[in-house]
Amino acid sequence: MAHIIKITGAKEIKKRLRSVNAQLSGGFRRGLFKAGLFLQRKSQEVVPVHKGNLKNTAGTRAIGSGWSSDVIVFYTSDYAVYVHERTDALHGKAFNLKHKKEIANATTAAQKKLWFNRGVNQKAKFLEEPARDYRDKILKIIAGAVKGIK
Repeated sequence: MAHIIKITGAKEIKKRLRSVNAQLSGGFRRGLFKAGLFLQRKSQEVVPVHKGNLKNTAGTRAIGSGWSSDVIVFYTSDYAVYVHERTDALHGKAFNLKHKKEIANATTAAQKKLWFNRGVNQKAKFLEEPARDYRDKILKIIAGAVKGIK
């Protein structure tokens, strides 16, 4: 003999689950964007700077919605990829050491535009390395935004 069990409140449970899902997916999107801004900030600390054009083209954009969200951290300068991938080029401390004499002897405005001490942390892979180095922090930012939902 079969027993029939009737569950009451299923509609309310479904409604609450949909609400929680919407809140969590919104938190996920916000967390992704916050994490993207964090990565952009860390990238700005190491991006090579000559005249500042490359550094000034950084941005972060969230696309999609809910669980289908993505975030893009980017540099729009024409030569951003070139600088990022040229690991053989000297930046930061290595540049300063190699060109110490030129930097010290720069007297004209034109020379000073080219020969000056670069930030010691500047390097190629200015997006890739911070993404790798701060991976755990980036994941915590996203998780924190989702956990903050009540």
